[in-house]
Amino acid sequence: GRFAFFGLIITQCYFLSAYLANYEGTSNWYLMVFSFGPAVFVWIFFLFFDALYLGCLFQIWGLYIVALVVNIAMVFGKVGDRIDKTEFLGPTVLEMVLCITPLLLLLLLNTGDLDDSDDEEREIVSKLCLPMAVDLFDGIEMIDIVLEEREHDFGIPKAFSTAMIVFACLSILASPWQMEEIKRTKEGPEIRVCTALCRNIVQIVLVNLPFLVIRAVVFFKFGKDESIFIAKNGIAIILSIMEICNLLRLRRVRQEDQIV
Repeated sequence: GRFAFFGLIITQCYFLSAYLANYEGTSNWYLMVFSFGPAVFVWIFFLFFDALYLGCLFQIWGLYIVALVVNIAMVFGKVGDRIDKTEFLGPTVLEMVLCITPLLLLLLLNTGDLDDSDDEEREIVSKLCLPMAVDLFDGIEMIDIVLEEREHDFGIPKAFSTAMIVFACLSILASPWQMEEIKRTKEGPEIRVCTALCRNIVQIVLVNLPFLVIRAVVFFKFGKDESIFIAKNGIAIILSIMEICNLLRLRRVRQEDQIV
């Protein structure tokens, strides 16, 4: 699993820099691979000392996500309009490269040094894997709409495509935040109520609600079927509202316990 993680992250950073180098016509852009250097270096450092514990994995993921968003912004900002579907480095390959991200998350969380730890860390990992992977796929699929526009020309305006990329990047950036919601205590994993409240509110306002509106416009105005992800965003908003209500109740109970 660790070899797969290393191979996939190297593959992803190489291809992302290759898009810039190919369409800009200069190999200098291959230096963008070093933007992933901090994440890879920290991962190798902790791997060497057999210290890939849960907290370390969270730090590595945060460094990786920052590098990924920077590369996505550079690719679409510099050469997004010139990506040619007839080239090998076209929209389809870029979609595949971005889809590596959820797999990297699963490999990172499930190949850490958790063998000798208690069940607490494994419980945290199991709670994080599915929702985080689904949210990552949601953001990447938003980028895929822009890439499919390059191939099929649905008539989506450039400004609208730019908005999709921006919100997709915000969605991906929110990924490490979810890891900060859960902390370890003597009684077991415990939710950081304020962190979870803020994340759920941001997830509604800056991710799922904009995604829902954007996909509805793409579906009804430009004729691209996004019904499954529209339903996903609608369900996610409802679940976030329910989670906020539960968190507010939990905070009230904790405050009452402190008074007693």
